[in-house]
Amino acid sequence: MKKITLKNKYVAIVALFVMLLGAGVAFAFKAPAKKIKVLPPVQYQFNGTTLAQDKTAANYSVVSGSGPDCEGTALPCVVSVSGDLQTWLNARTDTQIRDQAISTKD
Repeated sequence: MKKITLKNKYVAIVALFVMLLGAGVAFAFKAPAKKIKVLPPVQYQFNGTTLAQDKTAANYSVVSGSGPDCEGTALPCVVSVSGDLQTWLNARTDTQIRDQAISTKD
């Protein structure tokens, strides 16, 4: 049986310390998880006069105050969008825009 010397004990302790230190440093410098920032929805009022105009963001304005008075079924009145309005419009058909509107108008 091999005799364990004091020198071997110190080497083992130093090696263990270095391993723990390395693991701690690796953990400390780990890249943080990326958080996706979700924007709150914005309400837009449709200012166009025909359903064919509903695919253009220029035909919308941000709703302010209590919002517009909407009645009817033929045209979207107010849509709620998280993110870019034109991107949202491009991803939908005219019918989907009208159906997904918070309110509609004639």
